[in-house]
Amino acid sequence: MRKKIKSSLWLKIFLLLTTLLFAVSILLYGTIMAVMPASYKYALTSNYTEQVSRLIADLEHHDLDDATQKIYEFCINNNAGALLSGSQTSLSFGEGIFDEQQREQNVFQTASASLALENGTYTLQITMSARAVNQLTETFWRLLPIVGIAVLTISLIASYFVTRLLTKPILEISDISKRLTTLDMTWRCDTSRTDEVGTLALNLNTMAARLDSTLKELSAANEKLQADIEQERRQEKLRVDFFRAVSHELKTPITVLKGELEGMIYQVGEYKDRDTHLRQSLRTVNDMELLVKEILSASRMAGSDFSLTLSDVDLSQLVRECCRKWQGAAEDREQRFQAEIEDGRTCQGDMALLQKAVSNIIGNAVAHSPSQAEISVTLAGNILQVRNSGVSIDSANLEKIFEPFYRVDRSHNRNTGGSGLGLYIVKTILERHGFSFRMNSTDDEVCFTAIF
Repeated sequence: MRKKIKSSLWLKIFLLLTTLLFAVSILLYGTIMAVMPASYKYALTSNYTEQVSRLIADLEHHDLDDATQKIYEFCINNNAGALLSGSQTSLSFGEGIFDEQQREQNVFQTASASLALENGTYTLQITMSARAVNQLTETFWRLLPIVGIAVLTISLIASYFVTRLLTKPILEISDISKRLTTLDMTWRCDTSRTDEVGTLALNLNTMAARLDSTLKELSAANEKLQADIEQERRQEKLRVDFFRAVSHELKTPITVLKGELEGMIYQVGEYKDRDTHLRQSLRTVNDMELLVKEILSASRMAGSDFSLTLSDVDLSQLVRECCRKWQGAAEDREQRFQAEIEDGRTCQGDMALLQKAVSNIIGNAVAHSPSQAEISVTLAGNILQVRNSGVSIDSANLEKIFEPFYRVDRSHNRNTGGSGLGLYIVKTILERHGFSFRMNSTDDEVCFTAIF
């Protein structure tokens, strides 16, 4: 029970109020019980001598019958007893005559006087009885259990309603605070009150609103952090794959070049013709130089410190120049090259990088299309589409075609596959600009689409 009381504010206030009301009521009743009999006794006896003197003065020179009547009325009105005694008669009135036991149990105040009547001289003894005072005290004691039960009942009822009135808003706030511990921010306290409880409710509402806002910000920040971590993991994997691919791409031409140089040094077989193989070695070095430049370009654009040099780009003119650059190569390969370019199309971007990206897209289409294929370049509404027929890419290769050094031709033959960095550079440039792009393939056509 004690544990339950400690854990319940309602019970604490209820028991405290009940005890306080009951104690105050009983104390008040006890005070009245102690004071009232004494006050009543004082009221009875305060003018006792003066009243007796007036009675004796009023009885002087009356006959015995009139005196008897007046003494009788005095005793009734003042709750007193009287003894009138003379030479030949003795009369008692009211409660004036008591035996010794009664005299010990009651407190008396007695006055005596000599009274001269028409028929002789008498002695009048008047006694004030304490019986009424004692009866009043006894009545208070008899009523004490009834008053105690009534006071306890009223205290319980009053404490119940007062406790409910006081603790209801506090209990509501307590229930709400429990929901707050579970980070449930859908509640709101009643703020119609203007007292301290209302202020507490308003403060809780404000705290909940701020905490809800903070939690949302933390959640968003956590999601962004997780996305950044995942992005960093992907970039780290890309870096590892990139350097592994670079090592593989450089290993082959270096091995070839080393073999040719050793053959020329030792004049082995056909390598005695140094001039021919020196030209081949130079071509190998040029290929390596081109590859290194592409690697450096891709690495620089993928770096976190890379920034674009933005300007207004005449997209229509840029695409025309790239088409002119590759149209001759397409004709050499006996391919049909068509271009439909709307005038006046512009965008914001790094002109040099965008030119490289568009050139790579068109060049990739020319390089990977067979003879008699159709190359179509269309620019309409800032949407560039480059189509090349006669080829098809399956879905597995289509998902990886933008990865560095990835080639559909798994042999990595440079005559058919290039360095494998062209589309990766295109992807990096367009992503840096925030432009969307996609590659689609059908049974007899590949289409690249970029939205500037």
